[in-house]
Parts: sequence; C-alpha cells; structure tokens
Amino acid sequence: MATRGHVQDPNDRRLRPIYDYLDNGNNKMAIQQADKLLKKHKDLHCAKVLKAIGLQRTGKQEEAFTLAQEVAALEPTDDNSLQALTILYREMHRPELVTKLYEAAVKKVPNSEEYHSHLFMAYARVGEYKKMQQAGMALYKIVPKNPYYFWSVMSLIMQSISAQDENLSKTMFLPLAERMVEKMVKEDKIEAEAEVELYYMILERLGKYQEALDVIRGKLGEKLTSEIQSRENKCMAMYKKLSRWPECNALSRRLLLKNSDDWQFYLTYFDSVFRLIEEAWTPPAEGEHSLEGEVHYSAEEAVRFIEDRITEESKSSRHLRGPHLAKLELIRRLRRQGFNDEYKLGDETAVWQALTLLEEGLTHSPSNAQFKLLLVRIYCMLGAFEPVVDLYSSLDAKHIQHDTIGYLLTRYAESLGQYAAASQSCNFALRFFHSNQKDTSEYIIQAYKYGAFEKIPEFIAFRNRLNNSLHFAQVRTERMLLDLLLEANVSTSLAESIKSMNLRPEEDDIPWEALRDNRDLNVFFSWDPKDRDVSEEHKKLSLEEETMWLRIRSLTLRLISGLPSLNHSVGPENSEKTTENGVSSRIDIFRLLLQQLEVALETGKRFIEKDIQYPFLGPVPTRMAGFFNSGCSQCQTSSFYLVSDIYELDINGLEDTMEIQERVENSLKSLLEQLKDVFSKYKGDLLEVKDGNLKTHPTLLENLVFLVETISIILWVSSYCESVLRPYKLNLQKKKKKKKETSIIMPPVFTSFQDYVTGLQTLISNVVDHIKGLETHLIALKLEELILEDTSLSLEERKFSKTVQGKVQSSYLHSLLEIGELLKKRLETTKKLKI
Repeated sequence: MATRGHVQDPNDRRLRPIYDYLDNGNNKMAIQQADKLLKKHKDLHCAKVLKAIGLQRTGKQEEAFTLAQEVAALEPTDDNSLQALTILYREMHRPELVTKLYEAAVKKVPNSEEYHSHLFMAYARVGEYKKMQQAGMALYKIVPKNPYYFWSVMSLIMQSISAQDENLSKTMFLPLAERMVEKMVKEDKIEAEAEVELYYMILERLGKYQEALDVIRGKLGEKLTSEIQSRENKCMAMYKKLSRWPECNALSRRLLLKNSDDWQFYLTYFDSVFRLIEEAWTPPAEGEHSLEGEVHYSAEEAVRFIEDRITEESKSSRHLRGPHLAKLELIRRLRRQGFNDEYKLGDETAVWQALTLLEEGLTHSPSNAQFKLLLVRIYCMLGAFEPVVDLYSSLDAKHIQHDTIGYLLTRYAESLGQYAAASQSCNFALRFFHSNQKDTSEYIIQAYKYGAFEKIPEFIAFRNRLNNSLHFAQVRTERMLLDLLLEANVSTSLAESIKSMNLRPEEDDIPWEALRDNRDLNVFFSWDPKDRDVSEEHKKLSLEEETMWLRIRSLTLRLISGLPSLNHSVGPENSEKTTENGVSSRIDIFRLLLQQLEVALETGKRFIEKDIQYPFLGPVPTRMAGFFNSGCSQCQTSSFYLVSDIYELDINGLEDTMEIQERVENSLKSLLEQLKDVFSKYKGDLLEVKDGNLKTHPTLLENLVFLVETISIILWVSSYCESVLRPYKLNLQKKKKKKKETSIIMPPVFTSFQDYVTGLQTLISNVVDHIKGLETHLIALKLEELILEDTSLSLEERKFSKTVQGKVQSSYLHSLLEIGELLKKRLETTKKLKI
C-alpha cells in the first residue's frame, strides 16, 4: 500500500488499521473502518480513497469511482491521498487520471522534486512523450541532476520512435536529442554509463554509425562496464552496419580466443569469413590487417581455426559444446544438400499408433514437451479436448508462451463443446494479456529510474506487439461469444450480459491494420526434409485465414450486441433519422454491420475454395471451412436479416406494413426450414468400429457446436421479434374488447410467429434426443474387445492403446453432456417465447 512517512503523523496512526485490512484482503472491514474514521474526521481525504479501494475490490466500481472523483476534485497534495488514488486508478485501469492528479499537485507545490518526479512517471505510464520531455526539463531546472536531464532526452527519442512521419523523426526529434547530449559532452558532464548508452542509441538511430563507433572506441566508451563485452558487442554491431568485415572477423576471432563457447561470435566469424571470400579481400602489404588485428579471409584458415579450438577444448578440464557445434555449422556452410520424400498422417490407424506411442513415451519421459505438444495436436485433431487440458497445463506455459503457443489450445477450446474448459483456457490467455498492459508500464518506469534507456523502446515495442496480438483479439472475441452462449437469456438477460461486457456495436476495438501474428508455428521439432517444412507461404496464408475468420466472428459478436438497443419503444421516436451529433441510428449501424458480414463471408468462401493443405506440424486450420460446410453461416445471416424486417414493421406499425409482414412470415418459415435442413445432415456416430478399426468423426462434434450457437443466436433474434410483436397484439386485443368488434382481424404474422416458435421447440427437442442417442451409442461401444482382437499388439501396447481410446471416448461423452445441457437450457427459454 502507500508508503508511510518517517515522522509519526497522527493521521498515519488513524489510517494504519485500514491499510492493514486492505493488505490482508479484508476489504469489508477496511470499508467499515474507513466509515468510522470519516464520521469523526470528515476531511480525512485519504480515508475516503482507502474506502474507495475497498469498494473497488468488492466489485462496486461505480461507487468507488464517485468517491475517488470527490477527493480528486479537491486537488489534494498530501502524500497519503495521492498515493492511495494512484493505487486505485491503477486497479481501475485508468492511468490517465493519475496524470491529472499530479498536474494539480505540481501547480500547488511547484518546487516539489517528488511530485514532479511522480508526474513524469504518470506521463510515462500513458506514453505522453512530449509532456514527459517537458516534465523532465522542469525537474532538471528545480534539481539539476543528470538523470532528469536524460529523462528528457529519452522522451525525445520516444517521440521519434512513435512519430508517424519518419522524416520528422530524423530531422527534428533525434537531432534535438543529439544536440542536448553533445552539450553535456562538451561541458564534460557525462557521468553514467546509461548516458553513454543513450548517446550511442541516438547516433545509431540517426545512421551515424562511424560517429557511434568513435564514441564507443573513445574515452566515453570506457564507461561501458556493467555488461560483459558491452563495448565489443556495440563495436561489432557498428562494424556490421558499416560492412567492415575485416574488423568483424578480427574482433570475433579475438573474442573466441578468450571464450571458445560463445556461439554468437562463431556466427559473426563465419559470416565475415564468407563475405571476405566473396569480396576476394586481401590484407594490406604493411601494418595491421585491421583496426582489431589479424583477419582470417579463407576457408582453409577458418577450418584450421575451428580445429584449433577443438584441440584446445580437449585439453581443458571443462568440456565445451561450442567448438564442436561450430565445426558442424562450418561443414553446413561449406556444403549444403537437400532431401525429397512424400509425407502424410492421414491414415487413422497410424494416428492411433502415434497416440499410443506418445502416451507410452510420456510415462518414460514425463517432462518431454514435444511429446505433450504432439499429443495435444493429435487429440484435438480427433476432437477429444478433455485430455488436452491437463496436457497443456503440465507444459507449464509461462508468460509470452500464452501468446506464442496458446493457439494450440484456444483454437479447439469452444469448437469441441467443452464449454467450462474453454472458459478456463480463454481466461489463462486473457489474464496474461491484461497483466501485460499493467506490468509493462511498470517496467518502463523502472527503466527510467535506473537509466536502462536502451530497454525502454524494447518494452514499448513488446507492449504494442502484445496489444496488437492476433491471438489476443481472437481469444477476447471468442470469450465474449462464449459468455453470451452460456449466460445470455439463461442466467441473465442478453442486454445485461452485453452491458457487463461494455459491448457497443458501433465500436470495433480490433487493430486490424496493426495485427501481429505472434504464433510460434515452428514449435514442433521436425526432422522432415525442407520441402515438407512449414513454408513462409503457409504462414502468410494461415494469417490471412485467421484474420478472415476473426472478422466474421467479430462482426457476429457486434451484431448480437446491437440487438438489445433495437428493442421496442412505444411510438415512432426510434425512427430512421440519424440521432444527434450525426451518429447513425442503431438500425443503420446494424445494417452496415450486416453488409460487412456478407462481404466477410463471401471473402471467406473464396478462400476456402482454394482448399489449402497445411503440413500436419504447421498452422492449425481455422473453423471457417466447418462453419460454411455445416450450413450454419447461412442460418445466422438469415436471422440477422429478419431483425431488419421486424424493425421496419415496428417503426411503421401494422396498418401500413402488409408487404413487410409477408416478408417476415416467409423469413420465419425459411429460417426454420434452413435449421431443419442443417440438422438433417448431422447423422452418424462420433466413434464407430469399421472393418476391425476404430473410426472417429470429430466434424460431427464441431457441427453440433455450430448448431447450438446458431440456435442461440436465432433465439436472441426471436426474443427481439417477440418484444416487437407482443405490444401490437395486446393493443389489438384491447381494441377488440373495448369496441366489442369482431371485425378486427388479427394479422397472420402473429400466427406465423407462434408456429415458428413451436417448430423451434420441436427441432431443439429433436437435437437433444439425437445427442442422447449419440451418448447411448458411445457408452455401448466395447473398445476393450477391439484391442484384444488385435494380436499384433504387445501387452504394454494394449495397455496404452486402451488408455488412448478410453480418453477419446470419455472426452466425446463429456462434450455431448455439456452440449446437451446447454441445449436443454435453451429449450426452456424457447418455452417462454409467447406473444
């Protein structure tokens, strides 16, 4: 919690119990203690903020925010209140409010080094580089310390990095930063290593490689001592930029004589040798070969040098791998050869054998990541998600791996019908992405504090790379769709679910132009020939496919989120007109999104027609082909078009909409027929014995999941239809009673809707029964008998074969159970649809 001062302030003593309760996670007691204290000391602002922290942590965000803003409006300058508000705003993910706090504080206490420093760091959290530059110089004027001056210089570099116009970066920000450092160099005020690093960084970014080299080789370079070979590494980088291969070679050779196990210098040594051979370089007739000493410029010298390193290594008491690996690398460079062969993992018998072997292998090598990754891949391919959860968990994926290999799990999470495990898988990934946003800001601030300037652009690039991650966007979208699928109109209304997710149809928060594909598509070891490996073309096509599928899913989510805002309102006030400030009306947004979805679907279909086959150990195909083949894409689009027609009917009333009503009636009939048609294709069993072999049909499972999702979307649309039609029907019934007229005829659209709802109920009941039938068949399968019949298997192989087949069978049952349960809940909501 907030730091307490050395001098015992009576307020510190009063606040201490609240701090303790918050530190121990006892938020309710913290709130009670704060209330008690505020009764006696109304002006104790910090107590109010600490109460707000307690409220925030107990889920009362709005109340907490109101309290915080009351205190912030008073522009406090006491350290306790400021630090408590900083903690609160950070937990609320509102770092921009911290800047306002300290802007007010430095106005009131203009000579406070501490508040100016906090203001600088607050700007750093939100990336306000221009204001950071000004805050750094303001600090330096108050307290002329070098770090503050160089904070300002670094902020100029950050402005150059973030500038959209590269010309502006090279002609304004970087030259200004260079002049600021040169001023300190001329005045002999350079004190720390970090300041030299910063000077080097500026010269490198300006392309002044020779000047940067002179700085590193000169007197200032002597300050570079904190990292081993920091000076040599920087020299090497500049020699490469300047294509000074003799120096590269001599320096790497010299460094390898000191440490023959340093792999990076072997690579530079080989690169430079072959460059010098290409250029037919020869040493000067007199004097040194180069600035860095002797140069090797022939293959013979390189071979001799590596052989000498191996000889040296053999005499050493400490055995090293470097020289031996270097020999292999040199051989590889001297002669390259390829292989050619055919590759396939299509035969299902081979798949079962592979699973059996891998499961057996895992018992002998329980930490083998490759075994686990292959098992994850094959089980998912067979549609069995249950064993995958524990396998992935045992990989103990850390930090960035949730982004680089998380796709292996999240791609199949929802699509195989294990919704609870899918939620958990998405949470794993999202927790990492959200903590990254918070943590990276702290890393940046620490880098400023300790003068690790060269790391700041890296941290910011890292943050942007994760914020723009394709996987992050996918998981976020799928998680919201999954939450709606499980909760909307089951435990909470669709409107409440959408509100709690802060979803607005008009807002698209996916950075389409900046999306980064961070997947590690070479995570599987491959001993295959080059032509079977994952190619750059495969990666490019996979990214294209993933982006198309994400667009379809994102538009679907936004269309669903637009439904509650269209709900029936009495009178024609929600008309077609655009609302104030020129913002499109809700229905205009909905129709635009529907148009975009049509385009996205068309693009997706064209891509699927190419029938691209990725290598088995390459990218995992998306669910897009399954979505089109299942017929669900057409059903979902039809239901969204129905919304548009019902809205028209709502706006214009029953009298003038005979044509629209007819269109609605036809749409309802057509939608029900489409759904029946889709379901009629889902015949067959998930697991069957054919010719003594076990065959799986995971596509059936994926299709069922799409069907459940489509039924849910149709039910949300139906709920909207009901909200429009019911008031009209009630109105007509009242008129009929009042006037006692029999001449008032009920429009057929009401009967059509009622028939459609009845049809839906029947269809969902049939799907539930079908799932029960699949379960019964699965339970009845005697897999043990099949294993016993296979005489080619040893006892050990039979044991693992039984394990593998049992896991797949159990997983299918688990999936069917969860899909069935969700459908039963949806069936209940159908029964409530009455007008």
